[in-house]
Amino acid sequence: MMNGYPSFSLNQNGHQNDSSSQTNIHKAFQSRRKIEIDDEDLLILLNDSDLSRQFDHTKFSIEHCKLLISAVNSSLAPGLDKLSFERFKYVFELLLTWRNLFRRHDLDRNGIIETYALVNILNSLRFNLPPSTLEIIVKRYSTRHDGQLKICFEHYIQLCARLTLLNDLMQQKQQSNVDTNVSPRDVCSFSIDEFMQLALTL
Repeated sequence: MMNGYPSFSLNQNGHQNDSSSQTNIHKAFQSRRKIEIDDEDLLILLNDSDLSRQFDHTKFSIEHCKLLISAVNSSLAPGLDKLSFERFKYVFELLLTWRNLFRRHDLDRNGIIETYALVNILNSLRFNLPPSTLEIIVKRYSTRHDGQLKICFEHYIQLCARLTLLNDLMQQKQQSNVDTNVSPRDVCSFSIDEFMQLALTL
């Protein structure tokens, strides 16, 4: 069961964002000349704008961007596929939070961490996952480096986005079930169609 995730903002030094950082985020968003941006706009901003330096020029994929948009919009409206400036700023804040936690364990800055470090990070993000689920996550998101299973930054971001999205969706479903007396608070009941939609969203 997952309890949530932090919603605070950190800069590259691990401190809260200052006005200069906020200005840079605003300028980046304005460069797209739109009221709302889509996944392709987000991909450009994360990979090809000054903001990319915040992530050591990691190359994000369109899949990253779709997941990030879904993760921050799930509480607003299912299927909403664009970002307002406030939602874009929230995406950037989440990425900085995840990046800073990753860097605490990536001491040589090679973009790879040990699997035990991933477990520590997920605990820091307050995703209370049982050992069986953590084992599945490690198998799914790890790759072999020098004969050992490790987690690269790109896979780590995908995982954090998926867990954030899943957390929101499950909390919404739990509340709906409780309100309608369908199931206890720690159980989610899904129709086949609802389950298929959730699986395809992730």
